[in-house]
Amino acid sequence: MILTAFLFLFNQRARYRVFIIINLLVSVILVADVVYARYFSDVISIALLRQAKLAAGVQDSVLALVQPRDLAYFLDLCILIPALWRIRRQKGKPASLPWPGRLAILCLLFLVGTNQVQASVASLQERQPGLIRAFWDKQVVANNIGTLNFHAIDFWRYAQKKIATRPLPEEEQAAVAAWFAEQALPTQQKRYHKAMEGKNLILVQLEAFQGFVLNLEINGKEVTPNLNRLAKQSLTFPNAYYQTAMGGTSDAEFLANVSLFPAKDGTAYYEYSANTFKSLPLAAKEKGYATAVMHPFRPGFWNRPSMYKALGFDTYLNQQDFEHDEIFGMGLADHSFYRQAVARMKEMPQPFYTFLISLSSHFPFTDPKVDLRDRLDLGPFAGTLLGNFLLNAHYADEAVGVLIEELKAAQLWDNSVVVFYGDHHAIPEKQNHLLAQLLYDKEELDPVEWQEAQKVVMMMHFPGEEIKGQQTLVAGQIDLFPTLANLLGFDCPYTLGQDLLNADAGFVCFRNGNWLKDEVVHFRTTNEVMDRQTGETLPLADYETLAALAEEKLRISDLTLEHDLIKKWQTGVNE
Repeated sequence: MILTAFLFLFNQRARYRVFIIINLLVSVILVADVVYARYFSDVISIALLRQAKLAAGVQDSVLALVQPRDLAYFLDLCILIPALWRIRRQKGKPASLPWPGRLAILCLLFLVGTNQVQASVASLQERQPGLIRAFWDKQVVANNIGTLNFHAIDFWRYAQKKIATRPLPEEEQAAVAAWFAEQALPTQQKRYHKAMEGKNLILVQLEAFQGFVLNLEINGKEVTPNLNRLAKQSLTFPNAYYQTAMGGTSDAEFLANVSLFPAKDGTAYYEYSANTFKSLPLAAKEKGYATAVMHPFRPGFWNRPSMYKALGFDTYLNQQDFEHDEIFGMGLADHSFYRQAVARMKEMPQPFYTFLISLSSHFPFTDPKVDLRDRLDLGPFAGTLLGNFLLNAHYADEAVGVLIEELKAAQLWDNSVVVFYGDHHAIPEKQNHLLAQLLYDKEELDPVEWQEAQKVVMMMHFPGEEIKGQQTLVAGQIDLFPTLANLLGFDCPYTLGQDLLNADAGFVCFRNGNWLKDEVVHFRTTNEVMDRQTGETLPLADYETLAALAEEKLRISDLTLEHDLIKKWQTGVNE
């Protein structure tokens, strides 16, 4: 209604043209929201629009989400455009309201429209205090106040952030620094401190690798035989969760290498690539390590060149640096990528830290040129998104076996800490019923079961298998850096994760405000705490301290990023 009001700024002939332009823009926005929501179950934000060019890099994934019915959003243009053509062909000047009349209608529509928006916002604020301010669940905001109203508020927030961010007072900067200092456990109290000192570190980020595939059998055949075998020789984290937000894969990289939370809006790789960090690669370099990151995809995707420089990687190898002799899905198959990556590692001075980012198990989990259907007898899941993912996971696991054998052949396996972890979900919430059928033989997952399904693979293999078994505490990607830093003797003063080998209890919080403790899960949208085993709702008052801790961690992370505080602390240079 508010957009309609502004049409009365124009005369009748121009009004139709402007209306068609606005209509087209609104249709494009709605289709973009629908397509994005099909996989991410979220709403596009203004900050994310800066990354619209990334869609070209994953066009197969985008096209897989577009459906013919989406054209319905543009059907009204088939009526409006001929109407405009007829008006333009009319002879003489079309009748038009005088300016005072148009102004009166404009004001009336604007007032009624803004009143409706204010009412819906106020209602949401009453039911979800703080949601409009924090935007922890954008989909809930859009569903309650309308998609276009959401985008208007989102634009306003983004503009305010860009032009009106106030400097952080010195006392607040000091308070954040003190918070980090208080979290540090004295070195002499840490178990396994420097247990892997001087060893190479190889961190492998597995694309869309959810944890339920481990030890899963489909009609008697293992989905991930290589990872299953490796798990028996490694330290595993069966309750590890992904913590990514808008940035997907890049958020997982950020969590693992920086141990701060993803950006509140947009992605850290875009918003904060000019920041100073105390990252895992920089900590490794301080101990004399060579550092490299390898990912066989376009170098500009996710602003990687800028961010990798900020994170301290000496070398960045991308699709231009590999021979594309074996293609699967979006690019170089993991099998070939791992073989070529190990060949590069053999040439690196030791010790080294190498970060590998896989690609083959990327959505939509199909490649028309490579048929994987005979690898698993999927039964009722054949041809479904879940079935295709299981085939891809099996294929990616086969590549993991190649990587392990190549590292052994290169005599790197026995001198390296090798870590595998999944980056984010593979199955969107709208495919809930498929996971329910696979994991529980039921029709739909309840909220606790769905949360439990958001675990990812996480395991660490150590030379000589000196440390192995299970660490059952709940864990997140944010815990990788502090855990590895203790083992390797690295410095990590500004991390929000915890060392999982020295933690007394697990605690994982997410960008949307949800959090997990070992026994319970808290859902921010409904403001409920539930038992992870039984699904029973528990008294919220018993967990107020943990809720406050989750909010504080997110606040500390946001302040650190938004005000580039690590630069201030390390160099003394203020914002």
